[in-house]
Amino acid sequence: MSPRSALFALLLLPLVAAEPARAADPKVESAWVNVRGAVFEVNARTVFPADERVRTALEAGVTIDFDLQAVVEKKNRYWLNTTLVDVILRRSLAWNALAQRYLLKDEHSGQQRSFLTLEEALVAAGEVVDWPVVVEPQLDPQATYSIRVRAGYRRGRLPASLSVLMPWSDGWNRRSKWYKWTLPR
Repeated sequence: MSPRSALFALLLLPLVAAEPARAADPKVESAWVNVRGAVFEVNARTVFPADERVRTALEAGVTIDFDLQAVVEKKNRYWLNTTLVDVILRRSLAWNALAQRYLLKDEHSGQQRSFLTLEEALVAAGEVVDWPVVVEPQLDPQATYSIRVRAGYRRGRLPASLSVLMPWSDGWNRRSKWYKWTLPR
């Protein structure tokens, strides 16, 4: 082995050894819809695991992106269901080393909250309250609709120094199972 390849292997060893084999999947514990006026608003509680992989990535300067996907489908009797709405609520979590706090940012509204512990930040990332998904005029009064949600997280932006060294390591997509129910009318 040449000195150059030995040095390269030595530099990559901490990056490979620091990444555990498998991260835990998120889980949608509960989800429901409130109807306010003519707007159907989704509420959900998701558990995102606080594993060491997430903590290590955040401390290294990587952001973690959290998603909640909602799909509203019109049930068809003799054919495949028709997708009416397919939307994603995105949030990103980062560690601010200067303030020693976790920062959770809602990508749509730009609202940002800070938390002292990773566990608090993950609970907040998993709580969705009154998210408008569909409005009454979009729905056919004679049809039946189903709604399903699933949550996920993935590694977000890498610092420039790490993205050059690790362009292939994108095995971070973790998704929950679908949580499904009939849309109330």
